[in-house]
Amino acid sequence: MRMTYPMSNTPEIEIAESGTILDNKGKFNDLKVMLDSNKENVKVDAMRRIINMVARGKDVSDLFPAVVKNVAAKNLELKKLVYVYLVRYAEEQQDLALLSISTFQRGLKDPNQLIRASALRVLSSIRVQMIAPVMMLAIRESVRDMSPYVRKVAAHAIPKLFALDPELQNQLIECIDFLLGDKRTLVLGSAVYAFEKTCPERLDLLHKHFRLLCRALADIDEWGQIVMIGLLTRYARTQFLAPFDIDSPIRHNIKNKISNASDNNDDQSYEDNQLYKTKFQTLDPDHNLLLVAVRPLLQSRNPAVVMAVAQLYYIAPFSQLSAVPRALVRLLRGTNEVSYIVLVNIASMICSNNSRWKNEIIKDEGEEGEKNKKETILDFVSAFPKKFFFVRSSDTLQVKQLKLNVLTCLVDESNVQLVIRELQAYMQMTDLAEEAVEAIGRCALAVPSAASETCLATLVRIISEPNTEKKLSVLLLLF
Repeated sequence: MRMTYPMSNTPEIEIAESGTILDNKGKFNDLKVMLDSNKENVKVDAMRRIINMVARGKDVSDLFPAVVKNVAAKNLELKKLVYVYLVRYAEEQQDLALLSISTFQRGLKDPNQLIRASALRVLSSIRVQMIAPVMMLAIRESVRDMSPYVRKVAAHAIPKLFALDPELQNQLIECIDFLLGDKRTLVLGSAVYAFEKTCPERLDLLHKHFRLLCRALADIDEWGQIVMIGLLTRYARTQFLAPFDIDSPIRHNIKNKISNASDNNDDQSYEDNQLYKTKFQTLDPDHNLLLVAVRPLLQSRNPAVVMAVAQLYYIAPFSQLSAVPRALVRLLRGTNEVSYIVLVNIASMICSNNSRWKNEIIKDEGEEGEKNKKETILDFVSAFPKKFFFVRSSDTLQVKQLKLNVLTCLVDESNVQLVIRELQAYMQMTDLAEEAVEAIGRCALAVPSAASETCLATLVRIISEPNTEKKLSVLLLLF
């Protein structure tokens, strides 16, 4: 709780939890005196109090001149606390920070890795064009530092320098290329982040690092995994051929056809063989390596990681899509916010995959091939457990509406009666009645042979009810 007097010359005061009135200016003066003391333990105590105030969200930027004078202290604990403060306020107090550039440069040579990393972090927080060459030199040295923590900080400093001086991009790309080959997972996540912020179009840099990134993916921190999966997804979409099921009957039929044509010395055999190699060959080993590497991440505790993996599985063969539904359904047990995002993506996946088989049929596959591929896609759609999409009273209206859309997309001859009974119950909900009526109509259109009588009887019964809104919805649906 903070109170101020209306008079401009009245010092600001603070009422502590105990009821004691504290004079902030007087308190800062005490801290300044302590920071100017000749005793190291007094300075350490002052810095602890300052960092405590920073952690509680208090503005102690007025102490910057007094703190920065201690950046060259020999006491390791004091130096760490000073750098923690400087990292917080260096960007706000750039003019004063510039006066200590030489001290920060000496900090880059400190034996302690935390001091070296903190010095680089403070240096990269000073957004002044004139020190860009100094920062570039510091980053070049830090990316080759023996400490992986310092290399990680160097990776995070690269986007800051690029934003400050885009003309240094080529030199920064060299640093990124070096960091992408790092064997420590602590560094790789930050290196990929620097790549995405500095040169996202340079996918050619990933060719020699692709397998290393795939193998390290499971050991990187979860937020680094999100960035890396997004990058590897972009890479796979541009560098690999569209996948096709290895064990698909379509593939075997085409292969047998080509084999018979070759035995008969058919002139068309060469062209057919080329078609087989481009469309029906087995997965590229690197493509398969990526799919194998990301599959365990479907069990991640971070919903964003699971969603990133689900997005990547759009480049997987149809037969491997069955791993995605249960991972997504697991996320529906989370908060309403997470459930909403997951449901939006599930609805998109189901709708797109219901029509995907129509757009990817090879011309010469025939009816059997079309049937097999359709069954594969429908297996993916049916892998979503229906009961998880039943509406609950605690769901928000947006989540309820999305669940209705998903239910109607999942309906087939085997579950249409169950879905319709569920929708009939939703018609009693005031906020969901109209949507439930429309959903029943969609079920009748999706499975006309099995549901037409049940749906029609339900709709006729609604017309006979006095509820005008429901009746209007039915009439609009019928006509």
